[in-house]
Amino acid sequence: MPKEVQPYVSLFLAEAGKRGHRLVIDDLVISYKFNLLSSKTQAAGLCRKRYGHTPMIFIDTTSANWRTSDFSREQLVFHELCHCILNRGHNNDTLLNGNPASIMKPTGETLYGSVLNEFKREYYIDEMFDKNVGSPAWAQINETYTSPYAVLDTLFFDNFTYAAAEDIDLDSLPQVDSALVKNWSLGENTVVRREITDDRLELQSYVKGSYIIPFEVNIPDNTDFEIRFNMAIPGGKDGNMTFYWGGSSVKDPFAIIINQDGFVSIGQISKGIVTSKPQVKVFNDVFNEILIRKVGNAYYLFVNGRLIDNLKFEPLNGPLFGIGVSGQSSEVWVDDILVNTIGKIVL
Repeated sequence: MPKEVQPYVSLFLAEAGKRGHRLVIDDLVISYKFNLLSSKTQAAGLCRKRYGHTPMIFIDTTSANWRTSDFSREQLVFHELCHCILNRGHNNDTLLNGNPASIMKPTGETLYGSVLNEFKREYYIDEMFDKNVGSPAWAQINETYTSPYAVLDTLFFDNFTYAAAEDIDLDSLPQVDSALVKNWSLGENTVVRREITDDRLELQSYVKGSYIIPFEVNIPDNTDFEIRFNMAIPGGKDGNMTFYWGGSSVKDPFAIIINQDGFVSIGQISKGIVTSKPQVKVFNDVFNEILIRKVGNAYYLFVNGRLIDNLKFEPLNGPLFGIGVSGQSSEVWVDDILVNTIGKIVL
């Protein structure tokens, strides 16, 4: 067994023991293998069981599931052990909040990580060893996109209408200060272009990599807030559009990353991806509205009106926000950014 995989196998046995299952793994081979296919689809891991033969697990260490984080590796190994040791098949069920009901989902997106949603791990481990376990409390939510919240204070607003600033009624805009033009880091070189034009902020990379236009928003401690913005990948191009918030530097903000195919990842720069969702309704060449709402000790994230996930609120590291792009020669547009503190309307 590869030494990199052994800790996760040991942890699997320990988690089983905590739940009253005394498992012994003495008839299993785990090895590395690349370009794995399952039902003609690329796979990060496979379990092979044949009567009269030793069960075998293959792990692709070049896959995103292996490389993303320790938690992602754990989920990959646990999934294959469930196949080979617990004889469990795939489970396509979802919870009330839209999260997968089981680590045995057939797709490889991340379920939990080291920040924002580590609290979900206990349920998924419980369900591994007892598929009849009850639905977790964190999945029973009633937060909706149209929940009634009153704006208490506007902390930041920009809609990039600088060219026509002399025609704008400043008193009608929900802005914080009297300066309509904010101090954006703009310009162009051989690597990246940052520009405000046609009432939008444009960020374009010319070479593969990740790039950011930073700005600052000071959100008071212990307040509820909403971050609302519109982003688009123009021309149906490949790439990822990213929004960062709550960092002390470019190393530790939280982030939501969306690609042109509707794959959404949420995480923190220093910790990696902690949850991801496929097949989110995302429009190419059209602005998508993203809403990050913090209420009490929870985040609720929406894309185009759909709840993507509910996560644990963790204190912001600082005032750094940012617009990001990544990929090979990618581009992202932003036409509106609004940050409010909010309070629930009592009806």
